[in-house]
Amino acid sequence: MPLHVSEANWRSLFPDASDSVIQALVENSEPLNQVGITETRTRLAFALANVEHECNGYSLTNLTENIGYSAKRMAQVWPKRFSSAADVVAKYGSDPGWQSKAFDDIYGNRMGNRPGTNDGSRYIGRGGPQVTGRDGYRQVGKRCGLDLVEDPELATLPEHQAAILAAFWEWKKLNRYADRGQFTKCVRAWNGGTNGLADRKQRLKGNDPIIKRLKKTVRILPILDQIS
Repeated sequence: MPLHVSEANWRSLFPDASDSVIQALVENSEPLNQVGITETRTRLAFALANVEHECNGYSLTNLTENIGYSAKRMAQVWPKRFSSAADVVAKYGSDPGWQSKAFDDIYGNRMGNRPGTNDGSRYIGRGGPQVTGRDGYRQVGKRCGLDLVEDPELATLPEHQAAILAAFWEWKKLNRYADRGQFTKCVRAWNGGTNGLADRKQRLKGNDPIIKRLKKTVRILPILDQIS
């Protein structure tokens, strides 16, 4: 039997999420059960701590990555590409929509995105796990029965969040890391590096008391003692 997560539990875990997201998680958590996320506390804890970091606990506007960078910020994020804000402006200009041009360039020919297209700005992070890249949308979409490549916005709808998270988790084969208590490896598999690791661990720690109280059918080791 999976762990039971009540409406009050979901609200405690994601206090800033919209009511529509919370209600959807309450009414349709079966996808999480099907891929084993709710089978153990550690799996659930690892999944939710990463979601909290990625979309700020389902409070990110439209559950969509904000690409409205300033030229200065873009130079800071990609210092190997741009020596200064002026360098960014010289390459992409400053007309409305210049950030989309930049993302198409920066992320073209990566993560399944096709160079010379708008894939880079089209397949930006969306949903709880912040699915990114044309290949990510294809892989997650086929696992949850949604054509995310054709309609990326489907990944932002509240009613799809459990299915999106479950499909992402299954695609990345994350049960193996949770079952070994390897949180850092789970993070690396999630986003390709250890971006935001300290924040993710802090959110994991904050959720621990809530998840420990959930009704369970088997005894497992304390979550925090397993982190590596």
